[in-house]
Amino acid sequence: MILSTEHQTMEKGKHMRKSYYEQIEHEVTMLLRRADYKRTLDGSARTMDRSAYLLLKWLDREGPSAVGVISEAFQLDNSTVSRQIAALDAKGWVRRYSHPEDARVSMVGITKSGQEAINTAKALRLEAYSELLDDWTEDELHIFSKLLSRLNRSIERRKRLQ
Repeated sequence: MILSTEHQTMEKGKHMRKSYYEQIEHEVTMLLRRADYKRTLDGSARTMDRSAYLLLKWLDREGPSAVGVISEAFQLDNSTVSRQIAALDAKGWVRRYSHPEDARVSMVGITKSGQEAINTAKALRLEAYSELLDDWTEDELHIFSKLLSRLNRSIERRKRLQ
């Protein structure tokens, strides 16, 4: 049986998409492995782990927040976020307190020390990415940042639906 040109084109398209998916899956896996580039390469005491970095960065941007709000924003359970907050609290980077209107609600805010730590960590990370991407054109940086953001939003939507 001879397949129609339209059917052959469709099958070729499916095969190409699958090979793109495989390459993307591999590259994302490798990216995640290497994502903590600065921390894992130099072991500097001035760097911080990914969960601390993301949480402090979020608190710095959003301001003091309830643990439940943070859990929802990161799509994590309250116990996981509470453990992460406890580690940051032990370093003096955040402060826990009761909500002024409802003492049952635990609030978390970034401290001056936490702001200094996140600013230092962010500067180190930006320096590392600046070095890595120095030879990229403005267009390449723009396209990559847009596509990476789009991939992250797709992952976030999928996780919310599960």
